[in-house]
Amino acid sequence: MNLPPAVVGEEFSLPEDEAVHLSRVLRLQSGARIEVLDGLGGRYACECVEVQRSKIKLSVLEVFHSGPLLPYTRIGIALGKGNKLEELIRPLTELGMNRLTPIISERTEGTFSRSKFASKKERWTKIAQEACKQSGNLWIPQFDEPVSFLEMIDHLEEDENAWMGSLRAYPSQLHPKQGSKKLAIFVGPEGGWTRQEEGAAENSGVSFFSLGRHVLRLETAAISALAVARQHLLC
Repeated sequence: MNLPPAVVGEEFSLPEDEAVHLSRVLRLQSGARIEVLDGLGGRYACECVEVQRSKIKLSVLEVFHSGPLLPYTRIGIALGKGNKLEELIRPLTELGMNRLTPIISERTEGTFSRSKFASKKERWTKIAQEACKQSGNLWIPQFDEPVSFLEMIDHLEEDENAWMGSLRAYPSQLHPKQGSKKLAIFVGPEGGWTRQEEGAAENSGVSFFSLGRHVLRLETAAISALAVARQHLLC
């Protein structure tokens, strides 16, 4: 949506789809007070000054702004069959994911159409918006174009504290470094990463972690990993 004005007393109109939902479904009336999020850390206390069936005009009463949770957290997830990533957008957004990178791994199953990714990204953004409203998260995640695993490893940022889930025997518990400004968590396909991929990650300084002795579904692993990381970092 267009960003609300950041000045108390100014007025703006909600997007039509939001206005229709509030006026027809929630029966919002003139004079009601609501909060508006801009997805970029802004939260606006507003009063409804005009309510029509497909138009709602608001007046800004108070303006609040908050920075994103630290560390800035990127989740890299191997693409799988079906809409598994779409199912993860809501819970990962609620947990405070800042960025999602879809990964094309050596064991990625099925086909992927880059030409259709724009519509997927639009759908993911709408889901994330709903998750932000429900959870109070003020930041809508960034959604990257899919990249190969090796390309992703080659472009790790210097200050990213990177961790990779593994099915092998040597991983430790996921325990991000205190004070890290950026955190990256990579969750592989259900068949696991290949030895080549794990070797490349190790050479790039990536740490490995396990979530227990059982083999988890991709969806379970991604949500659990972010929850464990947040708990350790007390964010």
